[in-house]
Amino acid sequence: MRVSTFLFALLLFVFGAGVCNATHYSSSRIKRYATSTPRKVENNLNSLTRYLVAPLDDDYDKAKIIAYWIASHINYDEYLYNGSEVTKLMASHSLQSPEQLLESRVGICSEFAMLFDQMCKIAGIRGNIVRGYAYPAKQKIRGKEKRNYAHAWNYFFYDGEKIYVDTTFMAGGTTSPTWRASEVSHKRALHKVQRDNKYKSMVNDFDDYYFNFSYRNEIKEMNYKHVEK
Repeated sequence: MRVSTFLFALLLFVFGAGVCNATHYSSSRIKRYATSTPRKVENNLNSLTRYLVAPLDDDYDKAKIIAYWIASHINYDEYLYNGSEVTKLMASHSLQSPEQLLESRVGICSEFAMLFDQMCKIAGIRGNIVRGYAYPAKQKIRGKEKRNYAHAWNYFFYDGEKIYVDTTFMAGGTTSPTWRASEVSHKRALHKVQRDNKYKSMVNDFDDYYFNFSYRNEIKEMNYKHVEK
C-alpha cells in the first residue's frame, strides 16, 4: 500500500512538473520557437498568431512570443524616421496596416505598435497602444522639436497590471541607410528586404529589455526616457 501511494505521488509530481514546464516557458525557449517560425504560416496574421501561441497557456508568455517574433522579423525603416530626425520621405508616407507590415517587413514605431496590438487581440490578450515621446533622459525637448521624438509603444494587462512593451526598441533589424535618404534608395532597401524574405523569413537578433520595462528603471538603466502624451 505504501509503495502504491509513493508511486502515485511520484507520478503526480512528474506530471505536474511537466505541466508547469509546458505552461511557463523560459525566455530562451520562447525565443527559439519564435525565431524558427515556418515561413508558410507567416503570410496571415491569424495563422501566425495561432502558431506562435499554440504551445502556451499563459498570457504573459503569449505576449512575449508575439513581441519576440515582431522584434526579430520586422525591420525598422530609418529612411522614414531616422533617430532624432523626421525625413522628408515621411511626409508622403501612409501608415501600413498590420497586414501590410506583415508583408513588407519594414515599418516605423506606430506600425510596430499596431501589429503587436492586433496580434494580442487575436490571441485574446487585452492591451492598448501608447503614444508619446522617447528620448535621451538628460535631454529636454520643447515645442516643434517634440515631433522628432514622437513614438508609439504598447501595454497589455496581466494579473491586473499594465505590462509595457516597445517592440520598436527591441527590434534588431533596420534598413540602415548608408547614404542620403532618397525615394530611390528607399525603394531599393524595401525591395532587398522583400527579396530576402520571399522564401525564407529573414531573422534578426533583438534586445528583450523593452519587454516588460519600467519607465522609472529605464532612466537609470538605459539613460533613456518614455513619456506618455
